Amino acid sequence: SHTTDDLIFDWEEDVPLVVSDDIELPQLDLIKTEKKDCTQHYSTVLFFAGNFTCLKLTFTLKRRLGYYMFHTYIPTCLIVIMSWVSFWIRPEAVPARVTLGVTSLLTLSTQHAKSLDSLPPVSYIKAIDIFMATCTVFVFLSLMEFALVNVILEECFTMKLKQRITRKKFEESIKDVEVQNDILVINMEKKSSAISRQVKRRKIWALRIDQVSRVIFP
Repeated sequence: SHTTDDLIFDWEEDVPLVVSDDIELPQLDLIKTEKKDCTQHYSTVLFFAGNFTCLKLTFTLKRRLGYYMFHTYIPTCLIVIMSWVSFWIRPEAVPARVTLGVTSLLTLSTQHAKSLDSLPPVSYIKAIDIFMATCTVFVFLSLMEFALVNVILEECFTMKLKQRITRKKFEESIKDVEVQNDILVINMEKKSSAISRQVKRRKIWALRIDQVSRVIFP
């Protein structure tokens, strides 16, 4: 390279930079340009290397959000909202709620992979990564919410089944007895009533979780 004694770069005073109007980037807008003189001075303890001429030009670009808004952000938000529809579906409709949640999660993963294809690969976390991760967490939590509701209802079904089996065994045990034991019948009715109240309470809990989720998730 040459020092400033041999070569000097300098910006033209009248028109230092000309940007053609025909040049247009599909996803970026040119906001401004900055020109600087970055002439460097190099020297060491032993000798003086000299000054080396340098010019610096900075382009400030702004990404157009229209493309990403209609192809990434809006479809992704709709997928997340679609997963919340499961809160309005009856808890007993297990196939419908599971299918809706899993489909939303898989569609979201495909949408994330598609959005990464249009961006250059980098080693740091981008804003789109944080947005997609947040949406994925919301969809996953909606699946976990249904899992909790399903566990509560499954316990209700188990308690009902045990109640029916116990009542059937009790009726068979007193069928051949000539004199019916009123005390046993009363105890059995009290036990059945307690189980029914417990089953009803658990159903209310399950429905209450869905009702709370309808407010918290949005």
